[in-house]
Amino acid sequence: MPYWCTDCRSYFSVKVGTVMQASKIPLCQWAIAFYQMTTNLKGVSSLKLHQDLGISQTSAWFMGHRIR
Repeated sequence: MPYWCTDCRSYFSVKVGTVMQASKIPLCQWAIAFYQMTTNLKGVSSLKLHQDLGISQTSAWFMGHRIR
């Protein structure tokens, strides 16, 4: 959901300035990936993210590298 900045007079979202900025993956899937990566001691593979989130393996790989 875009928000309006009164100072610079432009729209922005909550993803601006974060690792999720240029991604079309929804915020809820990013939150699940963050949770899985931080709670596992050895980390999570891209295949595991692919299966859990229902996205392509390349997108899961992209998310894993951004989070790391």
